[in-house]
Amino acid sequence: MSNAEFRNTGLERAESLAKDLAWFKEQGYSIPEPSSPGLNYSAYVEELSKKDPQAFICHFYNTYFAHSAGGRMIGKKVAEMILNGKELEFYKWDGDLKQLLQNVRDKLNKVAENWTREEKNHCLEETEKSFKFSGEILRLILS
Repeated sequence: MSNAEFRNTGLERAESLAKDLAWFKEQGYSIPEPSSPGLNYSAYVEELSKKDPQAFICHFYNTYFAHSAGGRMIGKKVAEMILNGKELEFYKWDGDLKQLLQNVRDKLNKVAENWTREEKNHCLEETEKSFKFSGEILRLILS
């Protein structure tokens, strides 16, 4: 599996997040340095991307599809409740989000169609770790 087919999908959020962080800084908020939950998860996913494609795909899917589904609802509520309706860049996509998601879903399905049952199970088993890592980050944000 080549990770190249999962780059530049239109779902990437780093640039948008950087814009939002700059906006918050302009509003007088301090932006904390990355801490262990995020750094640990980042290192873990980076390692998976090189050595364990099925596990990596699990994290890729859970992250991007969560941001585009429930994340949008959360972003809208946050904007309404504490940002005077300002829509954060993180929740804006270039192009039709449904189509971007379908394009990625098609790529994921194409990659997974040649996996053995064991490889598919390995991907599914990684879900618990994916939720554990993202939960640690959410708890940090909420603290």
